[in-house]
Amino acid sequence: MKLIEYSAEWAKGEVFEGMCIVITGALTLVCAFFIWKYGTTVNAKALLIPTLVLGLLFSMIGGYMMYSNNQQITNFQSAYKADSEAFVQNEKKRVEDFQFLYPTSLAMSAVCFLLTMLAFVFFENPTFHAIGVVLSVFGVSLIIIDYFSKERGQIYYEHILNYIQ
Repeated sequence: MKLIEYSAEWAKGEVFEGMCIVITGALTLVCAFFIWKYGTTVNAKALLIPTLVLGLLFSMIGGYMMYSNNQQITNFQSAYKADSEAFVQNEKKRVEDFQFLYPTSLAMSAVCFLLTMLAFVFFENPTFHAIGVVLSVFGVSLIIIDYFSKERGQIYYEHILNYIQ
């Protein structure tokens, strides 16, 4: 298999991940609708806006991932046709450059969990509790997203290194 095919597979995996995030966002928005429609308690009413924001955030992030990675496939093909060796070197550098994002998002997840704990321990306000719940869902989502993205990135990087050797 040529490296360009591995590049396209990596981008297709990112598109699929984006689609999963969009679906999660849509389901979160559906949950927000049901909270609005049927939520009668103070906690349910406090959860509406944070859930709506999370659903919109997921939908936008996933939509952007789908769009940008579909564009990336086209860009990969033209760059590879123009100069395959330069393409390989650029991809090696690009993959190395985004590796810092994985520990960063793990730290963001930890901050989300910490803020959730602080909201529940130190505040009796339902709004802070609702924000904490949504932050914990966001933190778990970051871990799940990066779990698969990091694996795909490492596999792709190994293919790049094998191609160079």
